[in-house]
Amino acid sequence: MKTNRFYQIAMASALATSAIVIAPPANAASVFPDINSSTEEGKAVINLAQRGIISGYPDGTFKPANPITRTQAAKILAGILKLDTVHVKNPNFKDIKPGDANYGAIAALANAGIISGSNGYFHPTKNITRGQMSKMIVKGFKLPITNGIFIPFDDVNEGSEYEPYIKTLFANSITKGTTPTTFGTQSNVKRSQLATFVVRAENALGNATVFASQFKQDYIFASYGGIKPADDIFTWVEDEEEYMTDSITIKPLKEGVGKLVITGYKEDTEDFMDFFYLVHVKKVNGKLQATLEKVKEEDYAENLPLNLMESDLKFVPTGVSIQTADGQALSPELYSFKSSTNSATLAIHKNGQYILTFTNGQQQQTMAAVVDTNDFVRGIDLYQITDELTISSGDLKFEPTSVALEKIFPGPATVKASIKDKKVYVTPLAEGPAILHISGKNGETAYMYIEYQKIANKWAVYYDFMDDSDEY
Repeated sequence: MKTNRFYQIAMASALATSAIVIAPPANAASVFPDINSSTEEGKAVINLAQRGIISGYPDGTFKPANPITRTQAAKILAGILKLDTVHVKNPNFKDIKPGDANYGAIAALANAGIISGSNGYFHPTKNITRGQMSKMIVKGFKLPITNGIFIPFDDVNEGSEYEPYIKTLFANSITKGTTPTTFGTQSNVKRSQLATFVVRAENALGNATVFASQFKQDYIFASYGGIKPADDIFTWVEDEEEYMTDSITIKPLKEGVGKLVITGYKEDTEDFMDFFYLVHVKKVNGKLQATLEKVKEEDYAENLPLNLMESDLKFVPTGVSIQTADGQALSPELYSFKSSTNSATLAIHKNGQYILTFTNGQQQQTMAAVVDTNDFVRGIDLYQITDELTISSGDLKFEPTSVALEKIFPGPATVKASIKDKKVYVTPLAEGPAILHISGKNGETAYMYIEYQKIANKWAVYYDFMDDSDEY
């Protein structure tokens, strides 16, 4: 999972040790000689400087590794959150009084419940730690507390003061930690780090995050739903090394609505479960905001037409009649059939099992179909109706001499296969898939995937040839 830190910087402190100064609003930014503009931190610093939020030292440098004090951080956060720093109520900190540098910012944060001090003191000149910063960011940006996730930081103790805030930053892709296994709770925040956290925070405001724990799953992964993926409307961040994760952050790209499938996995049962969402992306106060709406897949399923010329039909049909598995005629309102000289397509708008009879006025062919929905897309699988499938040398491109059942799928065999009159005969023993290994007299070999189902009390079969049994 990637990270997106947020936090912003700005302003001046009247303290002698002040390192951050309010910059003039226009043309304040220049490329600091000690900032690498190609890095994330460098881009964050330049971003904030160009917006007049931060400035460098009188000598033109930024000094990215210098620490930042609590009063400077308070001034920055109050400015970013656009708090009223004039009409404030005295928080009665013992070490801060009206008229002191940044009093208005500190009071505004205290009035908003973002800071509370310690034993009546704010400690304005102390350097702010990463733990303290995590709490201020979460409270300042009003991020929902995230407790039910795993974080990889060994130095964040369970039940500690900053644990829920650090978890929330991690879940929202705002922190990666000082190393893959440490957060550095007591470490001082550097100036460039604060800039990076600010920008990540701003970027994360429009994101939406889902967690494996909210589905009572151990892990989750995401995929687009629908016939046309909404990859231009939203995206998400994944761990480059991990297929499944504890949480997924959805990032808006442009206004619109797209479909999202969250798949959960439970380790004890090795089961997968799908959860379906519409992702709504709208501009709120000029910024893209993603919100998730949990829905029933069938309510938003799209019907994908089947190209009948890519099936086992022996002619181009001009008509079709459809019966349900219990022998009832399917209403024409529940399917779409289109035919032209060289093509025909069919879409069935209701999940289930069907018997289809195709005709072109002179010929007729009956097939079975299973209609199911996957990732918001309702599609058709066609099956031949037969209780004995015959595969000839014409199908194989060679003369078969032996056939064996590959033991890939668990459980008893689902088919019986034999060679007779230079043909392969396959009969069903039970519903389910199988893989046959067919050999020829000159050393030729072929693998065939075959699946029998009972549809409307008839044996129906689907098969396909493949290069190797490892394809399944």
